[in-house]
Amino acid sequence: MAQPALSVQIRQLEEQIGAALFERHARGVKLTPTGDRLLVHAVEILKRVDVAYEDIRSAFEDPGGRVSIALPQSVAKFITVPLVQEVLIKWPKIRLQLVEMSTGYIPDQLLRGLIDIGITFGAEDDIRIQFKHLLDEELVLAVSLQQLPGLHIASKRTNPVIDLHAIGALPMILPTPAHSLRRRIDDYLRQEKLSLNVVAEVNAVPELMALTRAGVGSTILSFAAVNDYVKKGQLVSLRIRNPEMTRAVYSCRSGTLPMSNAAAKVHDVLHRIIGELNASGAWPSSMQSAVIAPIT
Repeated sequence: MAQPALSVQIRQLEEQIGAALFERHARGVKLTPTGDRLLVHAVEILKRVDVAYEDIRSAFEDPGGRVSIALPQSVAKFITVPLVQEVLIKWPKIRLQLVEMSTGYIPDQLLRGLIDIGITFGAEDDIRIQFKHLLDEELVLAVSLQQLPGLHIASKRTNPVIDLHAIGALPMILPTPAHSLRRRIDDYLRQEKLSLNVVAEVNAVPELMALTRAGVGSTILSFAAVNDYVKKGQLVSLRIRNPEMTRAVYSCRSGTLPMSNAAAKVHDVLHRIIGELNASGAWPSSMQSAVIAPIT
């Protein structure tokens, strides 16, 4: 569309709305708060039109179209390969998109119609989103080999245990307070009226692991995140007790927008794959689901 014609349409739309949709300045334009709100409605309307067209055009058993899934890195490493493989074999017309992002951004992306399915570490009290609990991951203390001698470990048998109150003096490297994992850890600390000696804050799991392996400090992560390092002998994971620490994993989808046939089928396969990975130990949700060598 030519720019003059586009400008006319925008001006007519603003007259119909009775408010400015764009702020115009020398470097271009940007949405006003009103324009941003209208955009959310427009995406939802167009999404419904896309779903309607697909339902008419596509046979139910041969779905096609784009299906976008947003998920955190720690989950993506387990489900990406089996999910993409199965979808490509069963429904080659589906264009699957897997996008890694922090779980804090996923509900907003869902509400804006930019993704079809999300995986989060928490459920929000929002009727516009449907959350489904999938599993609970055990949170463990990850320490380097050189840090072990100074720890008060309750048991040195398989699955060694440390009391949460015994962690307070350790130098800790944790995600920032806005991170979903840090918020979960802080919930436990508030309940126990405890504080930790946080010497650095890093959100990326690989960097957290690298700093822990270097002996800079210890960290708290899901057992699934540290299991590979433990099996290679690069780190030691300790079960946390008094209290035991866990975080829930949820799937989420729009509570107001209908799912396309393609998204519904991917949604069902995603749930089944996660259940199978957890049951087989391929996604180890706790230290009980893996064999850990005892500390000598």
